Amino acid sequence: MKMGPLFAAGIALSAASLAYASGGILLAEFALHDHPDGSASPPLYGLRLDNVFGSGIGSLSMDHHDNTRLNVYADNGSYSMNITGTLYGGAVDNNAYVDPHDFQIDFWYHLNVTDTGNGWVVDGFSTGNTGTMTDLDNSTVYTMFGKANDQDRVFEFLADGFRLDNDTTSWVGRGWLTPNSDGTNQLGGSQDWLFTATAVPAPGAAALLGLAGICATRRRR
Repeated sequence: MKMGPLFAAGIALSAASLAYASGGILLAEFALHDHPDGSASPPLYGLRLDNVFGSGIGSLSMDHHDNTRLNVYADNGSYSMNITGTLYGGAVDNNAYVDPHDFQIDFWYHLNVTDTGNGWVVDGFSTGNTGTMTDLDNSTVYTMFGKANDQDRVFEFLADGFRLDNDTTSWVGRGWLTPNSDGTNQLGGSQDWLFTATAVPAPGAAALLGLAGICATRRRR
């Protein structure tokens, strides 16, 4: 079935109008997964938090519960991104979790978010780019902030296949974090996102495609 440009535009409009959250109009939703190059040794992770759960390696898996999402919103010409879902893990020793827990993540990039045409990036430290991670087993709450690297880049979510062999188009998210509200970090080790993502089809777009199929069938009759 071939769609004309106006019908395709209608699909995009419907998808963009599906939801409104604190970030604005929902533009896109992505399912998040552990990055295969996230570690030289297991367990693989989508979020690395060394020295946060005690001294040593700490990591959290997005694939264990498979419900972590990244939503992109637009609001009056500005963009924001929200990462939410249930992560699994904690301290790591000898390539295995030590007393793993479930964690609810809710992280927002509200400020300095730019559409690059190939995804979205966040530049410049701001306390507005922050979130919480709640240990569902003991209610401990960890607060994290986006941390700028040497190039002042805080977070990147791009369809560029970052660190994926022979892949230049898959969605990958990466960026540094810190528990310090001033943007500094003396924890040592790594505290960063590194995950892959796949787009989640918008229900409105699927409904329009179904409607188009019905219309095409009627025309053929």
